Amino acid sequence: MGVGAALGVTLRGEDRVTAVFTTDGATNNGVFMESLNLAAIWNVPMILVVENNQYAVSTPIEQATREPDLYKRGLGIGVESYAVDGNDVLQVYEKTRESAQRCRDGKGPILIEAKTYRHGGHHVNDPGLYLPKDKLEHYKSHDPILIGRKYLMQKGKASKKEVEAIHAAVEKEMAEAIAFATESPDPSMAEFLEMVEAF
Repeated sequence: MGVGAALGVTLRGEDRVTAVFTTDGATNNGVFMESLNLAAIWNVPMILVVENNQYAVSTPIEQATREPDLYKRGLGIGVESYAVDGNDVLQVYEKTRESAQRCRDGKGPILIEAKTYRHGGHHVNDPGLYLPKDKLEHYKSHDPILIGRKYLMQKGKASKKEVEAIHAAVEKEMAEAIAFATESPDPSMAEFLEMVEAF
């Protein structure tokens, strides 16, 4: 769908870039390479972000592919491709900004592999016992929010109080969104079908 959206941007002559997000597990589906190849031969303005959290449900990436550096899949079909530290908010931002400009300059598509790590199981009933404790602790200490806070204070010169105020505002906004969702009535069957048909 992302390739189609990006092709539409090209056909309409718009100055826009399509961003598509997928995961490491999805890269082993045939449609991944087929779509990326189409994006390449049509030269569409699309950024494909692969969030590599190193597990497809409970299967470690090393057991799912011989080459765990997933950005190399794009290189194999002529797509400009990069790996970034998915926990480093500034690194992700800068590479995405640079990639968006390359797309606008007619040099798309771009593949960005953001390497990160899950902090728990794949779903609510998965305790994630297969995650090695030492690796889990390492990545928890390099959480994107912790790194982002550090950048705000060191590079952005924000005070600890300002950072805490941002955190409190985000928590409040999330709580309000959850309350809105849980307190909202279920849609009627007609409304449900209308929403499904719209997509």
